[in-house]
Amino acid sequence: MTDQVLNILKFALLGLLYLFFARVLWAVWSEVRTPKQRTAPAGPAQQRAGTPAAAPRPQQQAPQRRSAQKGRSGRVGRLVILEPRARRGTTVPMQGEITLGRDPSCTISIDDDTFISQLHLRMYDYEGQPMIEDLGSTNGTFHNGTKIVGAKLLHPGDRIQVGTTVIEAQ
Repeated sequence: MTDQVLNILKFALLGLLYLFFARVLWAVWSEVRTPKQRTAPAGPAQQRAGTPAAAPRPQQQAPQRRSAQKGRSGRVGRLVILEPRARRGTTVPMQGEITLGRDPSCTISIDDDTFISQLHLRMYDYEGQPMIEDLGSTNGTFHNGTKIVGAKLLHPGDRIQVGTTVIEAQ
């Protein structure tokens, strides 16, 4: 082969190498970047320094399957379990205080997931706004992919991940 052909092959190989590295960097960047977070208007619940005091515990209900009504006027009316597949479609109405954990006394009891604490999180209504609060769990609670610190406002379409369980607010 002539020197010109070898130089062309070197440049072609160098170009392919740059394309390969660009593709790898793009894949890493798309995995690392965080999605844009929805910002809620600052209401009275968010302006206060601490988390709200615990309300008296209402009578707890067992989870129901696909029987609760969807929220009206942009409010969360129910919680639907999306993952794992064995629990997919289980619906819990957003009424009073809802607790989630491995303890049998929780509203949503998930005893087969070791990443969930005995009493992992609670969801409650605070001054007309649905809130979610991690109760000091070991592995944390994720709200739309972000780990919860304190209490967060819950909107329709929000996803909550606890261990391997994914719940959507509707």
